[in-house]
Amino acid sequence: MIILKALTFGWCSSARRMLRFLPSVLLCLVFVLGVSGILPCQVLADDLAQPAKKTDSQKTVLAPAFDDAALKAGIAQRIRETRGARDERYKLYSPDLVEIAETICVHIRGTAFFAVKLKLHTPGAEGVNEVITLIVDKTGTLQISGLHDLATGANLMQDAVNQLQHVDVRDLPPGFGKEIFTGDGAHAVTAVSDPFCPHCRKGWEYIKLHQDRLKTFRLAHFPLNAASEAACMVMADAHHRQFRVFDIVDFAYTQLQSAPDPQKILEQFMDAFPELAKKWGQDPASALAYLTQTFGAAVRRESSAAQALGISSTPVFFVNDTYIRGFHAQKMDNAMQ
Repeated sequence: MIILKALTFGWCSSARRMLRFLPSVLLCLVFVLGVSGILPCQVLADDLAQPAKKTDSQKTVLAPAFDDAALKAGIAQRIRETRGARDERYKLYSPDLVEIAETICVHIRGTAFFAVKLKLHTPGAEGVNEVITLIVDKTGTLQISGLHDLATGANLMQDAVNQLQHVDVRDLPPGFGKEIFTGDGAHAVTAVSDPFCPHCRKGWEYIKLHQDRLKTFRLAHFPLNAASEAACMVMADAHHRQFRVFDIVDFAYTQLQSAPDPQKILEQFMDAFPELAKKWGQDPASALAYLTQTFGAAVRRESSAAQALGISSTPVFFVNDTYIRGFHAQKMDNAMQ
């Protein structure tokens, strides 16, 4: 009996000592299981610094999948409805003509959203017709214009969109843009521009102020309406004939007034540069017919080349190897250091 009491007392003492260490043991166990992945690990949903990125050739395991097929089908239907009435080729536009080039997944407040770079192919033609960037949800059926933090107004998808819209200067096709002037500086600048875009006009003023820093300046026309297209055809004609190229470009970006009728645009050029009428004809109607027939297709090809790179708005500047979307004087300065 004495022995039994002693054993019982010893077991109870040991049990009490073990119970004192039990919380620490359990805490260590939870930590080990969490690290090893047995327990679910909470993801920081608002970490936007390193969005999960994937391409068609390499899927990142950190990025949840979204419905590629639904996205392609939706884009194809939208193109059929918006373009089919204007162009017969698009009436039967199929999802296989929509190429998903690259996606970036961004986690916001626990929900995954996707910035998607799409290449749209023209039916019956080789090559890419245009490149667009969209923000969609994981179902691939909802397009989102932007996701903004209510308190700060910051666009939480902007970094991902900017990354997809970046264009490498090495991807520019040969002869992209027309050389407007050369100088003794060290820097090469190419602008994709519309003469009536206010930010493009600010960019032109910057270029004029820094001519001494430039080795070359090239201008690629990207007209956004009929009036801009008329002005771009005039500049294309001036470059083709090497007739007062700088002066005509400067007039287009500083003094030319916008008007819905392209002939009103040509009237202003003919008043400022009467010599142009000798080649165009004596009235704006004849001038428009001549310019459209001679330079209309060239201007549209240049615009299409920009769209094929993913450029969809103006201005865009390539300063040496630096891509700058929009006009930012400080970014231009930094690129020419």
